[in-house]
Amino acid sequence: MKKLRAVFVLGCFVLVGAANAQVERGAPMPRKATLGASLVATNEARSKELGVALNSIEVTRVVPGTTAEAMKLQVGDVVTSVQGKSVTTSAEVVGMMRDVFGGQDVKVSIIRGGKKMDLTGKTVERPKQKGDGVEVVYDQVVSNGKRIRVIETHPAGAGPFPTIFWIGGIGAYSLDGEFPGIAYGNIMGPLSKDYAIVRIDKPGQGDSEGPAYPDLEFDTELEAYLQAVKLTKTLPFVNKDKIAIVGHSMGGVFAPLVAAQEPVAAIGACATISKTWNEYMLENTRRQSLLGGAAPEAVDQEMVELDALCHHLFYEGMKPADIAAKYPALKARLNGMIPDGKTYSGVGIQFFQALAKKNLPGAWAKIDAKVAAIWGENDFISTRYDHEFIADMMNKKKPGSAEFIMIPHSDHGFSQTDSFLDSMQKWGRGGQFNPNIIGILQGWLKNAIG
Repeated sequence: MKKLRAVFVLGCFVLVGAANAQVERGAPMPRKATLGASLVATNEARSKELGVALNSIEVTRVVPGTTAEAMKLQVGDVVTSVQGKSVTTSAEVVGMMRDVFGGQDVKVSIIRGGKKMDLTGKTVERPKQKGDGVEVVYDQVVSNGKRIRVIETHPAGAGPFPTIFWIGGIGAYSLDGEFPGIAYGNIMGPLSKDYAIVRIDKPGQGDSEGPAYPDLEFDTELEAYLQAVKLTKTLPFVNKDKIAIVGHSMGGVFAPLVAAQEPVAAIGACATISKTWNEYMLENTRRQSLLGGAAPEAVDQEMVELDALCHHLFYEGMKPADIAAKYPALKARLNGMIPDGKTYSGVGIQFFQALAKKNLPGAWAKIDAKVAAIWGENDFISTRYDHEFIADMMNKKKPGSAEFIMIPHSDHGFSQTDSFLDSMQKWGRGGQFNPNIIGILQGWLKNAIG
């Protein structure tokens, strides 16, 4: 078998001619470091056992070949500072490491066995994907003046191959690494045997330049995907007439907005929405409150307050502090929704304020592509209606171009569940993966792009 290799694309402000615009890669990107340790907040029992404060940052795993191993960090260590700055949450540790590159000096202060210690050493850069039966290319593209990490895989050979452009859901995470160890890797891995796959790290994530996740703007993320799709069309191993965007959750929101500007052959929208953000917030909150056992009359009052709050927050674009000051009756509801006064689902309120102004059916109306709207039958976070609506809307425009596909026994995150309630109770607890999504995507992609 041909020896597989990881390729790091170097370029110095390379401009590549694309169909509609030029694509700028920029200067070579330095490789960021990774700490390589799993961190959790200590509960009361564990805090007493270790002799540390409640919610201290404990190391529960050290990944071989990373900075943590090189510094001799151990399971059970409690991290107190990084680079001389005190940290109180694992998110702060991650934040301290986000702008550290491979080969730099780093100091981590810890408590081990009741004793304070300083560990110093050189950071180890994040391991590159080597691939398993596929070629791997590390690439980049410039978006809004920032270099964005693009990772490309394709089957052995020159191609050109039908290609998947993957857009993941909301959250601060990296898609850089071997498929078994990254988000969506259990889906992309099997698909990579037959298709080229292009994915990016969002601005500010992984190697990508950009803001911390709470400061990320919706249109900044959108532009990064748009530039990366333009780049994809220039790649020699990509069949530019057979590109499918597959978007999950918030990725299914970005997919039509990208394709409306940069046409592709097909779009797979999974576990997503097709209505206004305000409608979604009300509908989703009602559903989850009732599933959680709230009394219907209490939920109605909750909807009245949430309707007003969403109007001020997303439609009028008011700041949370200003809403609390002007509408004190909404303060409790506001604090429950945005406890820190800044973020919702980890990203800043400004992200959703921009999303609330997007006309998603308007974006779909500009698209001439084959479409699959895919929904898990136990998904308590998105609705069947939204996906049927996408398929119906596209079929009215071009009969036979779209289909609604339901994944049996599956939730929003492609986990195996038995009901909406079962899905809700298991959410965030690492449920068992439902592999049905792989066969569904394979079947649809074969018909859509070959």
